Amino acid sequence: MRYTLTKKQYGVGLAAPQIGQPLALAILGLKPTPTRPNTPKLSLTLINPEIVSHSPKRIAAWEGCISGPDMYGKAMRYGKIRMRWLDGQARSHEKDFEGLVAQVIQHEIDHLNGLLFVDRVKDSKTYVTASEYKKIRLAEVKTTKVKSNSRPA
Repeated sequence: MRYTLTKKQYGVGLAAPQIGQPLALAILGLKPTPTRPNTPKLSLTLINPEIVSHSPKRIAAWEGCISGPDMYGKAMRYGKIRMRWLDGQARSHEKDFEGLVAQVIQHEIDHLNGLLFVDRVKDSKTYVTASEYKKIRLAEVKTTKVKSNSRPA
């Protein structure tokens, strides 16, 4: 699973059911990319992950999935979560996550529960192909850079 994320560079997370294994196991491998330049570098192994609390509202955020790599849409996810899990050495952890990391964790936990990101998309008009998504995200990144560079000192 780690090979798929790091060497093949497919996606930012992978759950055991995606490779035909009936285990409550997921891995995350996040890093900055041209479409997500502010992404923190993070590698996590999640065994028996559970969300123990979350922010009150869900927000729409872009998502795709390596199980269906040519489609993206805006899935509804909690902005902040508190999670409990075991790591690869069976050590217990409990920690708060927010933003993209929280989104990816929720996406992978959904896989463990038989759900896909399309089950979380409320507005079907947000579906786009991978190439359309890349153009949209690169334009958003460019706009963000312009705004941050044009602020008065």
